[in-house]
Amino acid sequence: MSLPHLHGIVPPLPTPLQGDHEQVDLEAYQRLIAFQLQAGVHGLWVLGTTARFDMIPDAQQRLIAETATESAGGRVPLVLNISDQGLRRTLAHAGLFDDLPYDYYAALPPWYQPMTPDEVVGYFHALADHLARPLVIYNAPWVCNQLDFGRLRKLAEHPRIVGVKDVIPTLTRTLDWTVAERRDLDFSYLQGTDQIAFSTELGADGFVTSLSNPFPELAVSIWNAVREGDHARGFTLQAQFCRLARVTGFGPMLACLEVMCRRRGLLERMLPAPLRSLDEARAQRVVEAIEATGMLPEPAIAPE
Repeated sequence: MSLPHLHGIVPPLPTPLQGDHEQVDLEAYQRLIAFQLQAGVHGLWVLGTTARFDMIPDAQQRLIAETATESAGGRVPLVLNISDQGLRRTLAHAGLFDDLPYDYYAALPPWYQPMTPDEVVGYFHALADHLARPLVIYNAPWVCNQLDFGRLRKLAEHPRIVGVKDVIPTLTRTLDWTVAERRDLDFSYLQGTDQIAFSTELGADGFVTSLSNPFPELAVSIWNAVREGDHARGFTLQAQFCRLARVTGFGPMLACLEVMCRRRGLLERMLPAPLRSLDEARAQRVVEAIEATGMLPEPAIAPE
């Protein structure tokens, strides 16, 4: 069965920063996007959690969004996160970008105060009705108002709600929501997990994982291997990816990711204040661990 338009490895790009005033490092951002495209990623997720959209001023968000579209040049689908606190604020936020050629907008539910489940559903319905782009729901456990599975499936029936990034510890939802059902709705089910091989085998349409930023070659190789039926290679590479994922626990996750991206020559900084980079000793521990694990996939062996 064919894949949806939004599928595969969709890295949630970080925001490279420079200087005491934390200006966006546009040269590093362009380099980051070129690196992802060369690795064969299938889409790009702009201004998400890894980018710390919640800490980036609107003017800089606009600059980031412009640079992403120019650098990607229409080669892969683009998702722009426009999350904010409530319907009017989110629509106003989205309006800052409506003239740019994004394929999709993504949104979390409002996350400051708890809402009833019906209010959350109503929010996404109203948002989808009014946005200038089709909507991808961003369903994350670290905010208030995470959607339960039943309501998520119901929202997929809306013609302008076309996908979800579902960040959950349970990876078997695709067994309860079959590929055939999702294709009938033209709906893309993306998971925010590092378990690419396992979830691909169970029918996930794609992955939005921050670890694919420093290691896109590895993430794409896992996806390709499992999709092509080479499960031995796919799960061997997955073990390597999991060893690298473990290293993000050597400190705050994004601070560890910053070291990984720096090690690959992609950026110097990505943590806006008050977030802090790792100290030199912990940063060195991260570097040593990723070098010991190996950063690149072993090349596939061509059949004789």
